[in-house]
Amino acid sequence: MEDKITLDRETFRVLASETRIDVLKSLDMRRKTLTELSNQFGMSASTIKEHMDSLAKAGLVIQLDEGRKWKYYELTIKGKRLLHPSDVRIWLLLSASAIGMTAVGYDLLQKLSAAGVEMRTMAAKQIALPEAASGAPSAASDQLALTISQAFPYWHIVILAGLGILLGIGIGHLASSRKRTGLGS
Repeated sequence: MEDKITLDRETFRVLASETRIDVLKSLDMRRKTLTELSNQFGMSASTIKEHMDSLAKAGLVIQLDEGRKWKYYELTIKGKRLLHPSDVRIWLLLSASAIGMTAVGYDLLQKLSAAGVEMRTMAAKQIALPEAASGAPSAASDQLALTISQAFPYWHIVILAGLGILLGIGIGHLASSRKRTGLGS
């Protein structure tokens, strides 16, 4: 499933201004007041207000009034998706990898725990057998060796390694995209 960003006429018109695009990038780092944006871009507060009204009308930013002296502007989900269209897919990849690693790791621990109990039981039986003292291989020792080889399911390790690689790729992609956009500094 690919996320689509639908841009209507109003959004295209709003994005035609270099200043508005710069404002969106600035708000991507953190929410800001009108005064902060005005100082950052060296424009009058009324000019920035006009830009912010256009961005708000297009649904890219929202003004937050928390009942305090300052009113903050921040990106909406539409604005965030516009700036980072691949982030949703990366987060889904990270979530699926983490859930998969947890499930496979839990299953691996359950299997190893059950095999450990079985091996201890078989070892106790082998010690009690008289032929164990003679050094001749017994059915119990063969069964113990078979249990030990089955106790470590290698496919669990392969799956965990694969999911770990996917997790690493996703985290690396997010880190590098944040660094490119200036969010990592």
